[in-house]
Amino acid sequence: MFVDTVFTAAVVFHAGLVPGLAVALIHWGLWAMVESVSPFVIVSLAEVFIIWRLRPVGTPWPGFRGERAFAETVSVCATLMLLYIATSVSASVLGGLIDYVVIMMEDYRPLGPGHVFGSGFYGGEIYPLAIGILSRVPINIIDRFIVVFGGFFIALGLGRLKRRFRVFDDGAGAKGGKVFHL
Repeated sequence: MFVDTVFTAAVVFHAGLVPGLAVALIHWGLWAMVESVSPFVIVSLAEVFIIWRLRPVGTPWPGFRGERAFAETVSVCATLMLLYIATSVSASVLGGLIDYVVIMMEDYRPLGPGHVFGSGFYGGEIYPLAIGILSRVPINIIDRFIVVFGGFFIALGLGRLKRRFRVFDDGAGAKGGKVFHL
């Protein structure tokens, strides 16, 4: 459903903020040529900023063994879990807010699957903004797990390929260099 952002996350993990924003905007532009322009690009841009700000940096996995490697692995996993939670919450809240604003601007009763789910689950006695946010939580829990962990491991694989074939060599050795990029 929303798995298209996994590659945007991989670019942010691997290359940083500006390339991640560029990929998100290019994806949005290409999608706008196929369908109508969507305000939900705000969710993708927020996700790029969150991933960039909280991403694990400087993890020297290739050259370390033993306790230090275990500590680094635990640190990276904890950081990825924090990213997972932050992106899930932000995507649910921003998506619900955008949906609510669109509903208010177009002045119609929402009939999307999220609102049908929310109305049926909560008996229709919850404010539409809360339904918009809460109905996004289940799918964002699954999707953002795939986005954060999948994007990280895709970026990790890209970094290993880069070091293996010495593509865009930045001066750090292929093994155990002082500079580590995903």
